[in-house]
Amino acid sequence: MPSIPRVTVPQNITAFDSSITQAKATAWARTVVLDLMIESEARRAHDLTLATLGATGDGLTEFTDVIKQDIKSGKSVQKTYTFDRVQLTLFLPKLSTQASRLVGVSLHGTTTLITRDAAGKILSQQTQPYGKSWGLGGSSDNPDPIINDYSDLALA
Repeated sequence: MPSIPRVTVPQNITAFDSSITQAKATAWARTVVLDLMIESEARRAHDLTLATLGATGDGLTEFTDVIKQDIKSGKSVQKTYTFDRVQLTLFLPKLSTQASRLVGVSLHGTTTLITRDAAGKILSQQTQPYGKSWGLGGSSDNPDPIINDYSDLALA
């Protein structure tokens, strides 16, 4: 697993939910990063079943869509991450302003994609900025894998 910087927990997060501690925020961040490592290996191996261990719901669809594209193109993609900033972020729900706020794990850094042909020959390597916010399923004390990409939601 890549190293994870100390998770920033802004004051609006603890004001929203006083049960969120530094330890809980760190555990959530580790869960998201582990899920991204599972996604990376599933993508490299074209393993749609493995992808289900790292995500559910819309998060899984995002993971499996790229795997299906890779399979169709006859290429494999190895994806690695480097994180320089991790924080919890409070979001407004997308469809209902009356619903509870959403707490996401926001990761910033870079990702490197190495694309190979069916024989394993490197076709390209690209490093690009990475910045996404993920929501976890399950309970706050026992989170499930990634369930949603919160990156396009408005900040609370």
